[in-house]
Amino acid sequence: MLTALALAFLIATVISMVMTPLSIHWAKKLGIIAHPSARKIHTEPVPSWGGIALTIAILAGAGGSWLFLKTLPSQILGVILGLLIIVAVGTLDDYLSLKPKLKLFGQILAALIPTALGLKIAFVNNPLGGGYIYLTAWQSWLLTIFWIVALVNAVNLIDGLDGLAAGVCFFASLTLSFLVANQNLIPVATAFAAIAGACIGFLPYNFHPAKVFMGDTGAMALGYLFATFSVLGAVKSFAALSILFMTGMVLAYPLFDTTFAIVRRWLKGRPIFSADREHLHHKLLDSGLDQRQAVLVLYGLTLVFCLLALLLVKGT
Repeated sequence: MLTALALAFLIATVISMVMTPLSIHWAKKLGIIAHPSARKIHTEPVPSWGGIALTIAILAGAGGSWLFLKTLPSQILGVILGLLIIVAVGTLDDYLSLKPKLKLFGQILAALIPTALGLKIAFVNNPLGGGYIYLTAWQSWLLTIFWIVALVNAVNLIDGLDGLAAGVCFFASLTLSFLVANQNLIPVATAFAAIAGACIGFLPYNFHPAKVFMGDTGAMALGYLFATFSVLGAVKSFAALSILFMTGMVLAYPLFDTTFAIVRRWLKGRPIFSADREHLHHKLLDSGLDQRQAVLVLYGLTLVFCLLALLLVKGT
């Protein structure tokens, strides 16, 4: 078990460190550059296609470990096909700045594919009487698609400071790898280990001052993979809600930040897809912290939620 986890982590780390400089080169050649604007923090143009390196590294790390284990997670074909759509939508957005509704359509389409090919949340724990609540077909479809789209946007919305999304996803995926391995779901645990490796290999290029951004390509891919890998784990375990709940727990910061953003915009009568400078990381900057300090505070917040998840599992 430990060998497979270490293999996934190391392969993804090395591939990420090798591919990220190449992604910088490709971004410059293709013109996928994030330019400064009123709502953005950075003041210089920065290549914004690091997400392609992250995606390749995660697939290499997870795939290498699955070859070592001589097994593939069920429904993995749907996950990969949906990932291709997410990467395509993210790349188009990084290059052309898609309209929010068009981007949401692409996210829903990406979520539909693995769901149609069998990756569905079929039941949840009953919070009142114990046991399980089995979902109807349409409930299962709706909940699965909502879960995927929610995590895609949650990770994407915190990608506003150098190193923030990559670091948060590193701590979250490392914790989930341990938690899922503890339930003996090794192929899924190695997938989370690959996410952790890809993120830590990417961070030297992405931490302030960033040489490259992951862009929507990377942020949406990370959110998508957290969602689909967690459902893969739920499919294999009767602790369905516990795996999904633990994923929500370790990603509580981006999920809460996204929820507050939606409510805030709705209360102000603004489109919920409109961008603003009122996210938690903006508030920390407004309080006088610099980028590095704000990111480290949010790393700390993520670690608190990760520790809570570990303590909850130990307590049960």
